Amino acid sequence: MPHLAYILIGDPDPERALSRAEFLNAAGYRCIQASDAHTLIGLAGSRMPDVILMGQFSAPVDSLNIVRALKTADATQSIPIVLLDLPPQADLLTLVRDEDVDDILGPNDDNQELLLRLPRLTRSSVMQAELSRRIKTAADFGLTVDPKDFVRAYPVRPLVLAVAPDDASMIDLVEALNDGGFECVPETGYFRAADALDNGRFDAAVIMTASADDFERTQYLCGHIRHNPRLFNLPTLVLTAPATRDRAKDFYRGGAAIVLSGLSDADRLCTYIHMLVGRQRLRWTLRDPFKALLKDETADISGVAYSKDFWDAHLARTIETAQARNARLAMAYLSIPTLPRIKEEYGTENAEILAHQLADWITSMTRIEDTVARIGPDAFGILLPETPRAEANGVTQRIIGILHNSEFNLGEDVMQSVRAWAIGGATALEPEDTPETLMARAKSAAN
Repeated sequence: MPHLAYILIGDPDPERALSRAEFLNAAGYRCIQASDAHTLIGLAGSRMPDVILMGQFSAPVDSLNIVRALKTADATQSIPIVLLDLPPQADLLTLVRDEDVDDILGPNDDNQELLLRLPRLTRSSVMQAELSRRIKTAADFGLTVDPKDFVRAYPVRPLVLAVAPDDASMIDLVEALNDGGFECVPETGYFRAADALDNGRFDAAVIMTASADDFERTQYLCGHIRHNPRLFNLPTLVLTAPATRDRAKDFYRGGAAIVLSGLSDADRLCTYIHMLVGRQRLRWTLRDPFKALLKDETADISGVAYSKDFWDAHLARTIETAQARNARLAMAYLSIPTLPRIKEEYGTENAEILAHQLADWITSMTRIEDTVARIGPDAFGILLPETPRAEANGVTQRIIGILHNSEFNLGEDVMQSVRAWAIGGATALEPEDTPETLMARAKSAAN
């Protein structure tokens, strides 16, 4: 059975590492352990895990030295690192942030907390791994892309929306954020906060709860962020009150990236936000090399989806990697019967105008790491790495529903708009699959 992610656990205490590995293995992850710095760094480079969990190593090679070595090596610099059992000391938190650690867990955080945070960390690895694969496939078509050539300039002080239930709570929250290096926009109304998010461009949101009554309002705002196509990746941190502390799991399920207990430790709060913003900015920056891979050499005639030739080559490479790592992979198949009808009634040019719009819409409704290709005159394929079949099918049905309820314009000679009828389905990679068998099953699921 495919695993959720490949985890490297580094801990000087082998028994503690084994215990954590057994817990994560039972939850669907695949883990390997290392109990010394040399082995940890070696395994990181040779096994390329999705996430590295690191306990507290001491001299002569302490945890920060290991982090520095991993983050400066080309092979491992993109792997998310989580420091475990980190004491909440202000100077230590600053050092951790400066070394680009991706997440931290304190001595009082348990394995359940780790389990709730891992999905967002593995998402970063999925993007990086897919970018590397796609670069290799593009190179086979004569297109060279180097991610290091793409740099975005971001404001030094990230813009954060601070949401608190009352003015008294807001004063403390704003002070902590301003002192922590952020530009802060305060809002005490949850519905107004949703409007501010819709109309602004924030780097993160911090939502504070003060009583049990705030639970529903906070869940509403988290849900608003999660279900908005423009906002769903926005880093969201929730500060719980005693009355809502036992609802942390619900906040995570609702879309929060991090849940902390109150505002008792401003340094820890700001360290977390800087980490979340750093991960988010990395994802934004990665979009640029992804887009650079869609050029004449790799794209279909529309220029906004990959070609059938690229799809065939990339599908084979992705299947090989997924099977070698026992990773999840899903494929969706979309057939658009409207396209041949438009070609028959209005000509090839109008059919291609519609196909261009459909490719653009389908691409916009998938993740940047999902490969969207036009694999036939009236068909699109979507390759979704690290995605279960049920989730891929949900994506497919959402795309179909939106296409059915949208109107598309054709050329100037066609005065009326049209709706695109689509049928589709999704399947998941099986151990003995080939590109042909996976594609056949995806087509069958569409019918």
